[in-house]
Parts: sequence; structure tokens; C-alpha cells
Amino acid sequence: MAVRNDVSVVGPQGAYVASRCPVWAQWDLLRPCEPLPPSPVAERRVERGRSFEAEVLARLVPLHPTAVVMDVEDREEREDATVAAMREGAAMVLGGRLPGDVAGRRAGEPDVLVRAGGSLAYRAVDIKAHRTHDEALAGVEATWSALGAPGPEAAQARAGHWAHKRRGDMLQLAHYQRMLEAAGFATPDGRLGGIIGVEEEVVWHDLDAPVWLTPSSTGKQKRRTTMEVYDFEFDFRLDIVAVALAHKADEAVPLLVVPVRTSECETCPWWSWCGPVLKAGAGDVSLLPHTGWRAFRAHRDHGVADLRQLADLDHRTATLVAHGVDLRPLLGAVGHEPDSTPVEDIIGSRKSAQLARLREAGVATVGDAKALCPKTASYCDEPFAGLADQVDTARTALGPAAVYRRRGVETVSVPRGDIEVDIDMENVEDGVYLWGALVSDRSGESQVPAGYRAFVTWEPLRPAREAGLFAELWSWLRELRSLATARGLALKAYCYNAVAENGQMRRLAAVLGLSDEVEVFISSGDWVDLMKVFESQLLTGSSVGLKKVAPLSGFAWEVEDPGGDLSMVHYETAVDPSAPAAAQEAHNWLLTYNRNDVEATAALRDWLSTSASQCPPVESLGN
Repeated sequence: MAVRNDVSVVGPQGAYVASRCPVWAQWDLLRPCEPLPPSPVAERRVERGRSFEAEVLARLVPLHPTAVVMDVEDREEREDATVAAMREGAAMVLGGRLPGDVAGRRAGEPDVLVRAGGSLAYRAVDIKAHRTHDEALAGVEATWSALGAPGPEAAQARAGHWAHKRRGDMLQLAHYQRMLEAAGFATPDGRLGGIIGVEEEVVWHDLDAPVWLTPSSTGKQKRRTTMEVYDFEFDFRLDIVAVALAHKADEAVPLLVVPVRTSECETCPWWSWCGPVLKAGAGDVSLLPHTGWRAFRAHRDHGVADLRQLADLDHRTATLVAHGVDLRPLLGAVGHEPDSTPVEDIIGSRKSAQLARLREAGVATVGDAKALCPKTASYCDEPFAGLADQVDTARTALGPAAVYRRRGVETVSVPRGDIEVDIDMENVEDGVYLWGALVSDRSGESQVPAGYRAFVTWEPLRPAREAGLFAELWSWLRELRSLATARGLALKAYCYNAVAENGQMRRLAAVLGLSDEVEVFISSGDWVDLMKVFESQLLTGSSVGLKKVAPLSGFAWEVEDPGGDLSMVHYETAVDPSAPAAAQEAHNWLLTYNRNDVEATAALRDWLSTSASQCPPVESLGN
């Protein structure tokens, strides 16, 4: 533990470290292999961020003629110039570098520093090429100010507007806040930080507001402030780097963190190391979908490190654990109490819910409990609801078939309509530029307009144009639904993973005054999330993304390397007027990709309705 506390050997860390995977920070120091080069998607994101930052800074200069612009490349010179400007009371500093926080081991370069009132105190603002707020959607309370008067003193709240709670952005602001405090330039009246997004206005966040739901030592979740979350995460990374340095000097010192599969892995340069490590042997438990850190830690704490060990747990016992039945007293009675002893005599007659679960599982006496698995029951000290499901998922991951029916599913069922509409949208940080719809007429009425239709714009994606595009889609869908109703036909609309589409529809509906109408549709049985239909009845042991499961139906995309992230790269070409031929090629790629997405959803639905019931049951892999 002494090594972990000795962070004085750690060099200054930047603002991103607290929000990145802890293992990433460890490998950045140790460099266990050659890192992967940035993907085209990652390069595009970085380049777009730099370009947008430059555009916003260029806009700020004429709005604030007295602003001090740091145009020196050398870090030490820029730091000295920033400190000098702040001491002289500059109203705004653009592109500066804060004085290094030696004790805190921090370095940082906020895009903008805004002077607070009449004091020599500053607040940090960062520029991000994404949306920062929406109408009528849940988020965090915040205030907004114009670029011409960016300070929070001029900021105002907006009814029905919520700021996006982007963890990385807010932790980055907390990093700068700690640096300002260490340098003596922080405001005494509250911790605020600003983000300038694609709306080109400043959203001010209260960094002391308890907006993050986090685990606590009691096992329950607790709301914490951005500053509290940042302090924990940053200090943890300092410990990780300190231990890594000690390990580098002496390999006998164990590292503090081990590879775990997370959502960051797809873009991490160190997946070249972690990937083979996690996939070795039977495969790490974190490779299972929806595992999460809590489940990974629980498995690790109970000696379950790979998929085989997880698959070997007993499903019946896991089901009892997942439902909160404490099996420890009952198993402790085995061998000490007569087999005929009723379970209520062991766990107490007042625990009616647990007794009901035991009776349902066929455990009425101490003798019945002999068939339960002690290793699986050991999870009773930290039960989680997904344990039984993870046992089955691990079995399917190791099983010979590509997909299995869930327990109790005899026949796979799918809501079907006389008229079916598959919908898929394509978006970038600025918003949605394409809504694609595929109409299938199962009624046999030729007057129904079947086929693919795209609602798309290649113009600059301004809010009015984006809202207008959705209005076109909604008007068309409303008319189609009315036509179906008039003819006595049932219309079903489908998407795959409705979270994204629902969020965008609600956001745009709020702008257009269609919230009630859109909400009724989303909440109705006429709007079907096919991913939920799939997941509720089938198991694959891996990702159930559309690109993974649509091939079960024999469907194949016409474009090479289809993917939502890569579509963003093509979009940049599609809207570039300087290269018309390349733009047209990108248009074709994006339209084909979107059409294939809705065609894939339709093909998968047909497969679910016809062939999926022939998949083997998961029970065939063990009890």
C-alpha cells in the first residue's frame, strides 16, 4: 500500500486521464506492445474537434477585442504567458495553458478562460464539437450565455431545456477547476465550468451539483458531485500509475488493474494487448454482453475468471441468488440438520418471498438443498439480478450453435402487421441528416406504397433543416398510418435498438410541437424494437447488434465494412462541396448503407417468425 500512496513519483497528468479506462492509463506508461494506430473514425473525431475549436476561437476574437490569444507553441512559454495575462486581469484568455499543479500532479490547457467579475479569478470553458443541450429531454440543470457575453453572470436558464450530462466533458472541467484552485485563480463563490458545443453558446455546469449516481460502501447507490467523482477517479489513476512505475522497476510488484472489456475498448490503442489477453483460453467473463464492472468484480471475488467457470455454475441456484434468496443458512444446515427439516425452520417463516422462491425451485427441505451448488450460492454475499442470465449466456458463448432459445421459449414470436415499416436514422454530432424507411405490404393491397424511401439532406445541418427533415418523415408516416387505418389494416413500424431513434424523435418532436403525438406512437404497440424482441427470446453469447445477428437470416450488406461510426467518415465527404465526385460516391454509400440497415431488420424479422423457433433450447447445454 505504501507504493500506492507515493504519487510524488508520477508525472503531471492531463485532463483526459480521469475519464479514460484505468487500464489505458497503466498501459500508456508501461507500453506492453505496439499500440494500434488510430482508426479513421478516431482520426475524424480528433480532426473535427480541432477544426471546430479553431472556428469557435476565431469567432470569439472579434467579439472580444481585448482577449489575449496564446499563439505560442512552446508549452512553458504558453504557461508563462497565460499566468501573466491572468495576473494582469485579462477578461478572456484563448488557447492558454494553466500553471502546472505540482502537488496535484496535474497539467491542463482549457480552450477558454473567462474572468469572473472584478476579481482576478477565472472559470474554465472547453469547446466540444457535439450537442450540449436539448429541449424537453432529461439532463442536468444549467444556464446558457451567448458568446458575446460568455460569463455565467450573464447566463440564463431556459424553460424546458436541459444540458447533456457528458461525463468526460464535466470531469475535464473539474480537472481545470482543481488547477485554478491550486494556482490561486479560482472563484470563491462556487465551482462552475462551461462547454461551448455546436450550438455555439456557453452551457454552464455547477460542478458541485450531485448529478452522478455512483456505488457506495453500503451497497446502495449514492449521488455525488462532479468534483467528488473527479477527485476519486483522478486519484485512482495516480495510484495506478505509481504502482505501474514500481512494477516497471521491479516486476514482482503486482499491477493495480487488469484488462476488462468495456465500451472504450473499440477505440483504445491498447486493445492490441488487452484483446488477446481477454480472449485467451475460455475467454474472460467481461467479454459477455451487459456484464459491466460490478458483475466482473463479483465474479472475480468469487473465483470465477473465465466463461467456462461461469458456465459451470448451477442455473437453479443462480436463479435463487438473483432473486435475493439467502441460501447460506440453508446450506449451512446440510449435514447438521435432518434432511426432512422444512426450510422455513432454517430461514424463518417471516421470509415469505424467499420461501415462495424456494418452493418454486423445488426446495422444501434441508435434504432438497443438497442439490444446490455451494459455489454458486457463495454469490449470496453480493447478489445481482443478472447472475442466472449470465450463466446461460456463458453457456451459449461456449456452445456449438450460433444462437439458442431462452429458457421456457418454445416458439419465437414477433409482432407482425399487414403493413410493415422499418425505420433507421443516420446522425452525426450536429444531428440527424437521414431517416430511411422501408415499407413492406403483407396485405396484398397494391395501393400501399411499398419500397425504400430516404428523407435526407446534404446541406449544412442547421437546427431548422434537421427539424424540417423529421417533419417530412413524420408527415409521411402519419399519412401511411391513416391509410392503413382507413383500409382496416394493421400497421407496425420497426427499428433495431430503439434507444437512439426514440431519443432523436423526442428531441425533434419537442422542437416541432409534436411531443404528445410522437410519445403516443413510441409508447404504443405499433412501434416495435426488434432488438428487444430478439433479446427477450434468444441468446447468442455475444453482441446482439444488427450487424452481428442479421446474418443469421442470410442477409449481407452491399457496402464494405458497414458501421455507424464509419458512416460519419463518409458523411464528411458527402457534405464537402469541393469534391463533387467524391461527395456523390459518399451519398451513394450512405444511402445504400441505410437501405441495407432497414432491409436487414426486415430480413431478421422474417427469420424470427419462421426459422428461429428451430434453434436449440439453452436447457440443452445444462441445468
